[in-house]
Amino acid sequence: IILEKAKKEYSKEEKLSLAEKKNNIYRELLKNMTEEDVTEDVRYTLKELKNRGYLIAIGSASKNTKFILERIGLINAFDEIVDGTMITHSKPDPEVFLKAASLLSFTAEECYVVEDAKAGIEAGYRGGFTTIGIQDAKDYIHTDYGIDDLSNVLKLIQ
Repeated sequence: IILEKAKKEYSKEEKLSLAEKKNNIYRELLKNMTEEDVTEDVRYTLKELKNRGYLIAIGSASKNTKFILERIGLINAFDEIVDGTMITHSKPDPEVFLKAASLLSFTAEECYVVEDAKAGIEAGYRGGFTTIGIQDAKDYIHTDYGIDDLSNVLKLIQ
């Protein structure tokens, strides 16, 4: 996407090489992440959902998802992790969420998608999930429930 705006034409090999270089720089920056980069609201909500017996999956197009979760101390907070190494289509395609639901042995209708991005809400909507939007996705047209804080999820799914 970035190279589409470039004035130079790149071969497929050059594009792959540049993408790998960019990802390596990004991964170096990610090494600075710590558990302190996660809000208490997020930690509390994930822990409380587990205490209530809910299964939790994370669906991300990033190939760095597990690395990030390890850095911030949340790798064990999820029952399933679906990342960019497991899918072929990015959001707003619902593939990542459908795969996560399947790994948890649920249908889309039995799951919630919680998202902070409109593309994620759109993916959830297209996949037949109930959507919960936070931040930029709170007021999106396909958001079923808009919330201000992640812990508000606990009130919605009692």
